[in-house]
Amino acid sequence: MKNTSVQAHGARLSQLDGLRGIAALAIMLFHLAAVFHTSGPFVRGYLFVDLFFLLSGFVLAVSTERKLASGIGALEFAASRFVRLWPLVAVGVGVAVVRALVIGLYDPLTFVLAVALDLAMIPNFSGVGPFYRFNGPQWTLFYELVANFLHALWLRKVPTRWLPLVVAVFGALLVWTVRSRGADSAGPNSHAWTAALVRTGWSYSMGVWLGRLYREGLRTPVLPWFLTLALPVAGLVALPHVTLPRAEGDLWFVMAFLPLSVWLVAQSRVPRAVAPVLEWFGNYSLPLYCVHLTVLVWVSELMGLGQTARVVAVATALVLSWVFSRLVSFASKPTLAKPA
Repeated sequence: MKNTSVQAHGARLSQLDGLRGIAALAIMLFHLAAVFHTSGPFVRGYLFVDLFFLLSGFVLAVSTERKLASGIGALEFAASRFVRLWPLVAVGVGVAVVRALVIGLYDPLTFVLAVALDLAMIPNFSGVGPFYRFNGPQWTLFYELVANFLHALWLRKVPTRWLPLVVAVFGALLVWTVRSRGADSAGPNSHAWTAALVRTGWSYSMGVWLGRLYREGLRTPVLPWFLTLALPVAGLVALPHVTLPRAEGDLWFVMAFLPLSVWLVAQSRVPRAVAPVLEWFGNYSLPLYCVHLTVLVWVSELMGLGQTARVVAVATALVLSWVFSRLVSFASKPTLAKPA
């Protein structure tokens, strides 16, 4: 009988690309509700930012740690990741700068300085205002670079048996941070940059631990690929209806549900015909994540908050992201997994 599926431990984990694409769409719909002051099923969509960090840790543990062990330095690795992520920065800042010019957001000198700082990925640590001046979602790219640097410098040297201790330390800090803030929403604002570091540390280190276990051959029962991809979305939609305070619900979702979801997705088998679609979706999600918020805000300013404006905003974000996906290469190197 012909095998028409791609094993989860094959040449590329395309199912994780698909999951990243789903996360980007959900975050866009969360921002849509926030910008247009509506409700909807994705009111807790900010929690999929944690999914991005979880996926990053998992993927790099599976595909890159052995390369790091061969002698690549932390600064060299971080620089290569900066080059990899910079097109996303440029696209996001570029779209936001056009809006800023039109609405006269800054005086000329402040404008030039702000553009230079954002393009150089130098954040605002003043404690006042946004973490980045033009494009809010850029904060996640900064913290991913920090996590990548610490991964190459230190985390890759931590034996797998000790990783649960690292995860537990970050987990304890995350519980304290989220309960103090009332939600797992740190990141976009300058005053919460330390809380955002904790948020990143938990999900990224958990992803590294799961990626190590996967790379070293641990396997558990497998579910159909489409069910595993639907599971995180179903959990996110159901979360607002769970009778828990927001902070507690966020913690359960991020600390238990998302790691389980990523583990199940990673082990699923994707049909060969579907794998290229999921890979494309994952790459398309990168410009979508970086440009959508500016587009939503700008359309709301031009057209108001009605239904037509919402449709135009989403359609514009999707089309513009597709254009950038054609003009700029966002494709990553294949996620190589250890053969089982």
